[in-house]
Amino acid sequence: MLKPVEKQRVAEEITEQLRGLILDGKYPPGSKLPPERELSKRLGVNRASLREALKKLEHLGLVRIRQGDGTRVQNFMETGGIELVQHLLPLAGGNPDLIRDLLEFRRLFGREIAQLVALRAPKDSLQRLVVIADRADAATTAHELFELDFDFYVAMASLSGNQVMLLLINTVREGVRSFMPFLANLAAPQEAVRRHHRELLEAFVASDEVAAGRIADDYLRLGAELAARAAGKPELMPLPLPPLPAEV
Repeated sequence: MLKPVEKQRVAEEITEQLRGLILDGKYPPGSKLPPERELSKRLGVNRASLREALKKLEHLGLVRIRQGDGTRVQNFMETGGIELVQHLLPLAGGNPDLIRDLLEFRRLFGREIAQLVALRAPKDSLQRLVVIADRADAATTAHELFELDFDFYVAMASLSGNQVMLLLINTVREGVRSFMPFLANLAAPQEAVRRHHRELLEAFVASDEVAAGRIADDYLRLGAELAARAAGKPELMPLPLPPLPAEV
């Protein structure tokens, strides 16, 4: 389960190994990690580096360090933060629910951002989106277009006026990067992506938050449906969401 680490990036490598084992269920919630003396010997590191790594794991909400109780694994679904998504995704092959939840988050997040941009963004700030849409029109590969589509939504988050939303999408983006080749092949048809950008821009210029929310929701729901069909995994099909204002 554990292997010796190299001297460079010692604490980081220890953190990566233990984090992977915890997220993969090798150390389940409530269990204890081996004592520091044993861990440091098995990893081939000094105890100072090991303690630094354990502090990082505690900061991530993966363990709790208590004098007299050792290092106990936490239920990270109760104690962890959004940053764990980027570490969970590489393990998602055996957990399709996580991929479905990520696509659902993208849909919820995207439609809310779209409405905020239409409502709040100054018209002269929309040029940032026009530049990305122009680059998307010129993109020649599915991977490049997928990256630009994500860039479009990151820029939207920046224009939404909500700093926390921007930080959230930045965090999720790092997790998605490892799945870029896979997800790019499951994305909507290229012309649909480009048309989506232009339709959103029209809604933003018109300050039509209802239309913007509907455009984003339709597009992101379609993306989730296509991903489920292409992967042959009906369990990835999007679940019903609360209706948008226009549906009420």
